[in-house]
Amino acid sequence: MTRETAVERRSRRLAERESERAKRQAGRSAKREQLLEAAIRVVRREGPGASMDDIAREAGITKPIIYRAFGDREGLTSAVADHFADELAKALVEQMVREDTNYRESVGLTIDAYLAFIERDPKIVRFLISRDFGDPSATPRLIQKICALVAQSIGEELHRNGLDTGVAEPWAYAIVGAVHLAGDRWLENKTMTRARLVEYLTALVWDGMNAFRGITAEEGAK
Repeated sequence: MTRETAVERRSRRLAERESERAKRQAGRSAKREQLLEAAIRVVRREGPGASMDDIAREAGITKPIIYRAFGDREGLTSAVADHFADELAKALVEQMVREDTNYRESVGLTIDAYLAFIERDPKIVRFLISRDFGDPSATPRLIQKICALVAQSIGEELHRNGLDTGVAEPWAYAIVGAVHLAGDRWLENKTMTRARLVEYLTALVWDGMNAFRGITAEEGAK
């Protein structure tokens, strides 16, 4: 049997330590994911009133374990926001980049995707929008991420038409705010179908943009 050299022993020990670190990291990541799933279950039941105590009980652990995994309550809220913002962003982008629609249709499909999301998970959305968590002066992370996507889409459309793209961000926040508030109110009192609400909001957004662009809806639909 060949004797293991000092270099080989050192390399083996380094590989073993690296393997152990990777296992510990994987274990921490799996535990964090389990805690996040517990938090989501609680928020779906309790909405904005969900507490760290509720989440700890759901996960069968103590609060200090949650703090170790997420840092603080805002860290946990941010993790939930990122989880759903990524999911929603994927759904919105799928509608924004479709090649079989004109821009007005893309606007309508994007609005519908957002309304479908808040209809499916209203308590999650209200938890994330609630000012009870984190910095009360900060725009909720979910809204920031959605507005960034919408601003990019508007900016690209304005650029294609040779218009000032500086309006893209304020328009994005105005549109997302209007759609969110209209959708939130609609959830409380469904006096119309979602499809009808989508058409009303699309008309509002599209007519407003066309007034600025100085083109007709027919021209924009080409």
